Amino acid sequence: MTTPPQVTGMARAPAPGLASLLRDTAVFTLAAAAVVLLTRTLAALLLEIRPDPVHLSGAYQHLPVQQLHDGLLEALIALHSQPPFWNFLLGLAAKACNAQEACMIQLIWGSHLLLTVATAASMYAALRLLAPSRKLAWLLPLAYVLSPAVFYYENFILYAHFTSALFALSCLCVLLLLKTRRTLFFLLFCACLAVLSLTWTLFHPVYILLVGGLLLFKAGAGPARAAILALTLAVSLLPSVKNKAVFGIFSSGSWLGLNVSQVAPERIEGCSFKTFAETHGLIGQHIGSALNDPRMIGYSKTCLKKSLDVIAASPLQYAAGVVVRASTSLSLWPNEYLFPPLNWDRFPKLPDTNRVLTEDNKIVIGPSLSRFLTLALNLFALIALAELARRDRDPARRAFFQVMLLSVVLFLGVAHAVNGPEQERMRYTLHPLFWGLYAVVLLEAGRRLRRLFARAGAENLPSAGSSR
Repeated sequence: MTTPPQVTGMARAPAPGLASLLRDTAVFTLAAAAVVLLTRTLAALLLEIRPDPVHLSGAYQHLPVQQLHDGLLEALIALHSQPPFWNFLLGLAAKACNAQEACMIQLIWGSHLLLTVATAASMYAALRLLAPSRKLAWLLPLAYVLSPAVFYYENFILYAHFTSALFALSCLCVLLLLKTRRTLFFLLFCACLAVLSLTWTLFHPVYILLVGGLLLFKAGAGPARAAILALTLAVSLLPSVKNKAVFGIFSSGSWLGLNVSQVAPERIEGCSFKTFAETHGLIGQHIGSALNDPRMIGYSKTCLKKSLDVIAASPLQYAAGVVVRASTSLSLWPNEYLFPPLNWDRFPKLPDTNRVLTEDNKIVIGPSLSRFLTLALNLFALIALAELARRDRDPARRAFFQVMLLSVVLFLGVAHAVNGPEQERMRYTLHPLFWGLYAVVLLEAGRRLRRLFARAGAENLPSAGSSR
């Protein structure tokens, strides 16, 4: 039986001061920017990998470009299907490009490259503060920016790359707060959470309260910090307050019923995005507008009630489904998602796992060695995080890992409990953190192998007085 890694902490070295960290991070950022610029230029010119333009107008979450260009504020007020911030950014791009979609796609792609550099810089700074070797702090983020998942989501027109960068920055702010005890870093952390909550319903006010509350408990909760957290919660509730005033629903998004219907133990008849569009005469309209129709609110409420009734009648079957979805998702890399960039088959990578999306929005993937190894690596990464949260000898680092563990549990728990076949995209938000955990797992595996080989070598040495 395989024994999970008993992680006792990374290799230690003096953590740099803030001035030194800023200097080192600036140098690394320039190097990362050069790597990103060179590799993305080669990918675009030689492999012709680029965003699929269909997602700008064809994604469920996007309002029409012309509507965003002509009346951004009115469009955001009328938006109830999800929080407004991503469509606000699309609206800014529409205005900058005069609603020309080709220009918008290039602008979004370019901003995604900047977010890649920012994510790598956040990873570098965090690794330097966690005090492993300087070599690891350089190599891991540079390997990350060259990974298939980062190329994939740079070329995917949705908020996944944006939320991943924000999450990485929020992790760095947590670490800086715990290391320096400066309230400025709690303010920056809360700013990241506020923007995430205004972008994606998964970052619910309850998530902010629990994660922010734990961080306050670990870092010290003075009046200023408590006020900052309270203000962050208030900001995260603004879409719900607006939707209550305009549409009579206190929620930042109106699709919950349809999402839950995808994870119910039995198929919920009449509950799907396609069925809603068909039964309300919306086929042929812009998909984002159709799914933001005010009639969605009542329809989704009905589907939520039906779904909860089915779940209440078969709770064990529902729980088993959550486990199956979690294991399926953790068997796949984030780039094994449903909507690849153009010419993605030309990218040099391991073959994607064969997968089938069924009519009731369930993923079926066949058994394979790569699937087993991916699942094992992700499980060991989660075990490593739990071990670091429990046993790391440095109080600041242990508190950091405890906050990260709570974040991951809440994130993955909600993603698998109330959503169907899109966990690969969702988990990409956590991908920078998982890469750090992969390093912990691999370093621990290397340490154990060295110890095993050293023991084997010692056993093979001739004993005193013996001859060979």
